[in-house]
Amino acid sequence: MFFMTCLFGPACEATKSEPAPAPTAAPRPAAPAPVARIVTADLWQDLIAQRPGALTLVDGRLVVELGRVQARANLDLGTGAAIRLGEEFGEERGALVFGAGGTLTLPLDGELAPKLHPDSDGQPGLAMAVTLRSMVPGQAVTALWNEQPLAHLSIGEEWERRTFSLPPALVRAGENRLRLHFSRLGRGGQPSAAIQRVEVGPRAAIVAGPAPQAGGYRVHAGDGDEVSLDLAQGTSLVFYALAPRRGRLRVEGRGELAVLVSTDAEHREGRPPALLLDGALGPAGRDLDLSGYGGQPLRIEVRAPAGGEGATLRVLQLVAGRSRPVDRRERKPRDLIVLAVEGARADDLLGVLLGGPRFPAVERLAAESLVFERAYAVSPWAVPTHAALLSSVPPPGHATVRGTFVADGQVLLPELLDRAGYYGVGVAANADFNAERGLVQGLDFVRNMTQGTGAGKDARSVVRAALEAIAGKPPPRFVYADVADPQAPYDPPREHVGGPPPPDAPLPHLTHLWLGRVRAGRVVAEPAQRDYVRRLYRGELQVVDAALADLLAAMEEQGGLDEAALVLVGLHGEEFFEHGGALHGFSLHEESLRVPLVIRAPALLAPGRVTAPVDLLDLAPTLADLLGLPFPPQWQGDSLVPLIDDPQPPPRLVVAYLGDGARAAVLGDYKLIVGSGRDAQRLYDLAADPGETRDLEVDGGIALRLTRTALAWEMAAEGRWKRSRWGTGADLKPAFALDHGM
Repeated sequence: MFFMTCLFGPACEATKSEPAPAPTAAPRPAAPAPVARIVTADLWQDLIAQRPGALTLVDGRLVVELGRVQARANLDLGTGAAIRLGEEFGEERGALVFGAGGTLTLPLDGELAPKLHPDSDGQPGLAMAVTLRSMVPGQAVTALWNEQPLAHLSIGEEWERRTFSLPPALVRAGENRLRLHFSRLGRGGQPSAAIQRVEVGPRAAIVAGPAPQAGGYRVHAGDGDEVSLDLAQGTSLVFYALAPRRGRLRVEGRGELAVLVSTDAEHREGRPPALLLDGALGPAGRDLDLSGYGGQPLRIEVRAPAGGEGATLRVLQLVAGRSRPVDRRERKPRDLIVLAVEGARADDLLGVLLGGPRFPAVERLAAESLVFERAYAVSPWAVPTHAALLSSVPPPGHATVRGTFVADGQVLLPELLDRAGYYGVGVAANADFNAERGLVQGLDFVRNMTQGTGAGKDARSVVRAALEAIAGKPPPRFVYADVADPQAPYDPPREHVGGPPPPDAPLPHLTHLWLGRVRAGRVVAEPAQRDYVRRLYRGELQVVDAALADLLAAMEEQGGLDEAALVLVGLHGEEFFEHGGALHGFSLHEESLRVPLVIRAPALLAPGRVTAPVDLLDLAPTLADLLGLPFPPQWQGDSLVPLIDDPQPPPRLVVAYLGDGARAAVLGDYKLIVGSGRDAQRLYDLAADPGETRDLEVDGGIALRLTRTALAWEMAAEGRWKRSRWGTGADLKPAFALDHGM
């Protein structure tokens, strides 16, 4: 070994210069994390806490009151600035519309599924009513349903209710878009119009007149975050959820209640929802079996029947019995080593490819570690991901939208560790990992291998420099080693190329220029050339694997491997023509965002696999939790330790960002990509279509509503969202609704 001074282990504690004695025994195998007795948990998701995303039905029609902040669940993404909810108009409340208008999303499902309302006497079975008024003289509005015009109307400056038939050819089972386009704009930033209410339902009911005022529910506060909901007679709340395996719906309260559940398949085929409960709630409540819906997107409607006295809900929960170990981890400062790899795709580095190279050090690490199989970078660029990983603040919360610079007010993980007595080292192969970007705050030693050191900047050189920097320093130490080998140009050592190049293949050290020309359409890449470039990329991953082997050997030789926490994490992926692109930083598809995340800490974590999607915003809080350190209040992520211990965790939303405002939101197996244009929304089912080749946005149904609503809440509170208090948009904690007056 080339490391002669003390790097790891108890001997380092005595002095900074005294060499450690040579090990006298073979390294012991990694011990599993301590596991004591187990506890059971039933609560999977509190639906009462999810009430901000619930929709309201009154007398069988969907009613959206735009005077209530809950109507955000019906705003299409990207139109939030055009529609300002909750404005007062004397004794009335509604929303102000700015500019030319905005778009609402309105689901036709459950008992409003279009096939359950066929034409009658030549008239469409479904209709809509909009209560609105102009804020400028001479106003006219065009109503478009799924971008097809329904009518063009003149409207006055007093509230008026206008009705529209919904032709069967225009309606979809599931999500539908209503866009209102106003011909006259308010001057000087003033609103163009105001909207009070939108109703969708059976045509006869809509034509007969407005539904009663739809508050949806009234909230009664209990102890702490506990609340109960009062439902008026004839009122329903509709929740959209991913059903747990072997799940049940627990209902407790008083009064008469009906519970109906349905799926996208039933909505498309025109089958009525299944009635799980219809009657009085007893003192003991009811557990309704949902085991037949496990893992499916599910519509759950709870209704206080018309003609009764209403109902009060004290408990409305999705429950799933599961066991998890008691957390008795010994939280204390210990060495923390992070090997961050720019350009590392999870499917290449953690997968065993037929005919491809092996990565023995990574394979060994994965076998001894906790592996997050669905880890997502927060950006397809390195610097925003560095910043989010180290600060636990997403790119929109940094000093610039692109996340290029870290705001001075952020507290980075190295600063937290520095306050806890750590000696911090940062060694990087990226010139942008520097003080100007705000990425080295809290580090005692920083070395950028791109700045004329003459030592090379490959992964092995980075690891060597990092280990030399902590040699002789007493624990605890923190190392952040950033390597960039798997980024173009892909120019690995000759022994890792894996065979001769095909005709007209690019030179390895010029692959970045060639890929740029391919991306621009100036060069057509032949299959053999593409395979060769991917082979060069995997050769660079072999260099990273060798660097990891060096790191493991050094830690093992000094006897500190099992006491330390070692993290292997990718910062972004690389595109290899899956969606017509190359390089990185241009798309939010899986090849750009799915990265390896492996934590080896045998004193804290048993080896295993986590299949739930996670993102790197939660990595710093997780490490801080495992080391027993409190989070800075600025951090927006949360510890993943509860998820690690849970065999069936509740749904989570993870989000990735592009600098142009585009977002990718992953919820379970579903992924929504939202571009900067109005129609640039794509939905994928990653379980059925891992290559993201089939856009399901038109037929997205429940999954689309779930993912879009979850993302809408987080976008509305961007820069202020803290997962430790509010959860994620997919599983809101009770504090979210209370903090927002809901």
